[in-house]
Amino acid sequence: MSRRTNRSRYAWLLALVLWMACIFYFSHQRATESGEISMSITYHMAEGWNKTFSLGWQEGTLQQYARMLEHPIRKAAHMTEYAVLACILLGNCMQYPLLSKRPYLWAEVGAGIYAATDEFHQLFIEGRSGEWKDVGIDSVGAFLGLCLAWIALGVWNQIHIKFRKR
Repeated sequence: MSRRTNRSRYAWLLALVLWMACIFYFSHQRATESGEISMSITYHMAEGWNKTFSLGWQEGTLQQYARMLEHPIRKAAHMTEYAVLACILLGNCMQYPLLSKRPYLWAEVGAGIYAATDEFHQLFIEGRSGEWKDVGIDSVGAFLGLCLAWIALGVWNQIHIKFRKR
């Protein structure tokens, strides 16, 4: 095995460990902390829309829209973090001959298992709960991330083949 292969494996593994730690960190926050972060983000979004489109919303309306946006934004964030996790898992799977036969399948399974363990972990955090529907949402995010990766790798390969022929 070449040095380059080892470096690549270590880099993918490091990215995986760091991203899983990031997910763990966010899941380890108490419900009140997590909710405050979400509300802050959605409030700033509502504020931005108010300014951009000169809507003239008052404080109460801004908070109402922020609360309305909170749930979909949180779920979109979950899907995004698991889309990234699945892509990093895909990169890891492609480093090993045994896993590289079906890397998309292994990446999806790995992301789904991590989602399940993450929800189990949340059972022990104040104000949080472990939900099977969240495992499903996370798994859908992983699937969508893998679909994007498949498209991006296909385009990359086509460009690479095109320039190699020149």
